[in-house]
Amino acid sequence: MRKSTLFLSVLVVLAGAAFAGPDHPVRTESGWFDMEKCEFCRNMLADPGLLPHMTWENLKTTDGMVQIATVQPEYAASYAKCMQAMNTLGNDMSSGKRNPMEVKMCGSCAAFSQMMMAGVTYETIDGEAADVTIITADDPALVARIHEYCDRNNSEMALLMGGGGGDHPHEH
Repeated sequence: MRKSTLFLSVLVVLAGAAFAGPDHPVRTESGWFDMEKCEFCRNMLADPGLLPHMTWENLKTTDGMVQIATVQPEYAASYAKCMQAMNTLGNDMSSGKRNPMEVKMCGSCAAFSQMMMAGVTYETIDGEAADVTIITADDPALVARIHEYCDRNNSEMALLMGGGGGDHPHEH
């Protein structure tokens, strides 16, 4: 087990839910997810084969949520590279090397950042088959915020997966 850096679980949130292929949208109409413009998410597009070979799930818990991301073994190196890029950006923001106000983020990444600043706790457990991120809070108002974030991620991902949320062409 290890404690993650600031934005590690943002990647897990977006880590891919079996995208249909290279023509699949990478942004929702609302901008909640925008894998091209978000400085965190765009790392997921560096290897065009990565997203279609991953799964992702957000689950609410009593005091927060759990995020589970899996990647097929042949894409583990690409996944690790994305994780490193995300961690570097998060660390640069935390250390003051990058001004967080100047980093372009999608709605999901911005909401996660705001929850971090509000005091959620999280931990990522790296396994051989999956990464599991646990996000919790003691404050009921913050737990409600985590639950809203979980619900929004799930609903926006459903739009993305259904092809109804993006600017890019999609074949059914």
